[in-house]
Amino acid sequence: MKIKLACCAVAAGAAFVAPLVHAYEVAAVSNGGKVTGKVSFKGSIPAPRKIAINKNPEFCGTGDREVVEVAVKGDALQGAVIYIAKIDKGKPWGDAEKPVLDQKGCRFRPDALVVKKDADLTIRNSDPVLHNIHTYEIIGAVRRTMFNVGQPDKGDIKQSVKMRRTNVVKIECDAHDFMHAWAFAADNPYAAVTRDDGSFAIDGLPAGEYELKAWHPVLGEKSAKVNVAAGAPASAAFEFSK
Repeated sequence: MKIKLACCAVAAGAAFVAPLVHAYEVAAVSNGGKVTGKVSFKGSIPAPRKIAINKNPEFCGTGDREVVEVAVKGDALQGAVIYIAKIDKGKPWGDAEKPVLDQKGCRFRPDALVVKKDADLTIRNSDPVLHNIHTYEIIGAVRRTMFNVGQPDKGDIKQSVKMRRTNVVKIECDAHDFMHAWAFAADNPYAAVTRDDGSFAIDGLPAGEYELKAWHPVLGEKSAKVNVAAGAPASAAFEFSK
């Protein structure tokens, strides 16, 4: 099965995602299926924002930092999250249960990541400068501070990703206003960030019909139905435009 959606994004700008309320149980998956595909972008690519680098130039660089809110390579959309909206049980969490966000070269690495909702996020400072990580839950046009922590020394700290209403987390550095990233707080482990070529893969799915969603922090969200057979591949394609 291949599904291609070419309409405009359902919700743009505010990056709101409705909360997922289904509890998830880890259980054995026999002969799981897989969904693969690509997320593409069509049309004029929005220009990046430019923010002057005015602090710690010896580590952060000089001039302007380009904050790319819509990253496109060829026609491939990077930084989108593909996820199964509702699933009661299935494979273990994997990396999303112990996510790591690095601050290196005065950049968040990665700049888009999937984390398990309510799990601890390891925040690493690889720079010999002060960073101050400030996270917000995005609820429509409202930004609710989740945690706001100074990190003056190299090393790791941990903070819990406690969400109230949505899945969307905006990440900034109060010490360096040109540092930006996004996280998607998932209710189940069937979620992935698109690769550089816009591709994605979600595996270990029990057989069944699912609602597959593609979310981007600026362009909004799309959805499609996919039928997954035991041990068999399925595919879906999403197309966004500004």
